[in-house]
Amino acid sequence: MLTTLITTLLITFSSFFQTVVENDATIAYQQGKKQEKNASTTAHYQKAFELYQKAAYLGYDSAQVALAQFYELGIGTKVDFLKAADLYQRALEQGNAQAAFRLGNLYEKGNGVEQNMKQAAHCYLQAWGGKYPRAGKALERIDAKRWLPSDLPTYRFYLAINDDSNAQYELGKMYLDTKLGKKSNWIKAKYWLEKAAKHNLVDAQLLLAKIYQEGKITEKNLSLTISYYNQAAKQNNKEALAWIKYNHPQEDFENMRLTASSKKTNTKNQIVVINHFEEGVKEWNNKNNEVAYTHFQKVSSKKEPQVLKYLAIMHKDNLIPTANLSQAIVYLNDYIKMYEEEAEGYRLLGEIYLAKKQKLEAKYYFEKTEQKGGKVKKEVWASIN
Repeated sequence: MLTTLITTLLITFSSFFQTVVENDATIAYQQGKKQEKNASTTAHYQKAFELYQKAAYLGYDSAQVALAQFYELGIGTKVDFLKAADLYQRALEQGNAQAAFRLGNLYEKGNGVEQNMKQAAHCYLQAWGGKYPRAGKALERIDAKRWLPSDLPTYRFYLAINDDSNAQYELGKMYLDTKLGKKSNWIKAKYWLEKAAKHNLVDAQLLLAKIYQEGKITEKNLSLTISYYNQAAKQNNKEALAWIKYNHPQEDFENMRLTASSKKTNTKNQIVVINHFEEGVKEWNNKNNEVAYTHFQKVSSKKEPQVLKYLAIMHKDNLIPTANLSQAIVYLNDYIKMYEEEAEGYRLLGEIYLAKKQKLEAKYYFEKTEQKGGKVKKEVWASIN
């Protein structure tokens, strides 16, 4: 009984003390802001510095940012980038987006810390995820100047760290933005919107469907339009369901997903394609490669893109007894004719030609891969040059 009472009193006192500290920090910070706003002399700024210092010491993140800026700019004190970086880091750890942005700026310039573009990008991405308005431009600046190693493209950090489909979607839209005289970057926008769509984000699926339907940013593609509307419809999106009902009332959703690009009209043939494709994928996932290959092979003449890609990979990676690199090339050439903007087909062709020691051809397809927004590792380029 006595132990319980003591524990309760300690918890109550701790909570009370925490509240007092937080109140003191808030008051000191607000006084500092007021002092800074009305400052006209060095003494005024020094007073603001002292108030920020008090609030920062009590753990108030906004005060830590304000104090760090004073150290960074030499306001009310001497310039000290090292102290600024430490304060930004402490505020960042509390989720302060402005602190993340300012620390990223220090890493980018090498002020108070060793210049590190990778770390700068990490910080900017945290700021961008926290909706800090200037972070997007900072990321674009780093990406445009290619300051990072080629195997660490700036924006992929956010995906790697969080795998956030909403962030992928917003990034895709950012690359489509034509405000302030900017040109739309369709290749990068497509890359990120497709990532979000694969995570079943309806907004991304609808946006891609409309882009391919309108044909303003890239060429019109009815097959992909149907495919993306179908993906959204499978999640009971009303807009997608209405579009399909009006434009393709007789189509089966799963049928459209698998055979959209084949331009089939014979429903029976479509069902055959679907059945063999699904069975092939099932056996592939179970590592029954030869059985999977048999299913894919039976419908290879239908030129369904995903079937062609699976067949090519099985030949390329020697997963079947009859594996043949030349046959993989045939399948992939058919694949990229249908998916000209898809980087993966070009990458796979590059790897095949590299294996065949045909470096000029490999270089051509790897260059195409990067033009389409794909990624080629540094060691691959080193083996070619």
